[in-house]
Amino acid sequence: MKKQIEEGDGLPDICHTSVCVDAMKKAGFEMLDARDVAEEDYGLKHGGKPWMLPLLPSWNPFTQRFQFNWFGQALTKYSLKVLEFMYLAPKGTSQTQIMLQKGGIGLGDGGNAKIFTPMYLMVGRVPLDKK
Repeated sequence: MKKQIEEGDGLPDICHTSVCVDAMKKAGFEMLDARDVAEEDYGLKHGGKPWMLPLLPSWNPFTQRFQFNWFGQALTKYSLKVLEFMYLAPKGTSQTQIMLQKGGIGLGDGGNAKIFTPMYLMVGRVPLDKK
C-alpha cells in the first residue's frame, strides 16, 4: 500500500506520523497538538463518511468508484487506449491513468486498514524561553 501511494501520487518516501513528530521536536519545536483530524474532526465521529470512501471499489457504474473494481479498471484502461489509437487522447494517457489509479487504490486500502491518513495535523511553536 505504501509503495502504491508513493508511486501513484508521485511522493517521496512517506513515513510514520511518529517520525514526523520526532522531527518537529528535534528541530526545536514545542508540540502543541498532533492528531489525525480525518477521523476526529471530519469522519465518522460527526456523522460523516470515511475519507477513503470515494477511493473504494463499487459495482455501481454511475459512480467514479466503479473504476476501482477489476472490471472498471480494465474498461478504463482499454477505453483510453482506443482513444489514444484514434488520436483523441494523447499517447500515455492510459499509462498515466493506471499510475494514478494505483495511488488511489493504495490510499483507499491504507485508509480502510487504518494505516494511512491524509490529514495528520501537527501544531508546534518555538518554545517561549528560546525567543
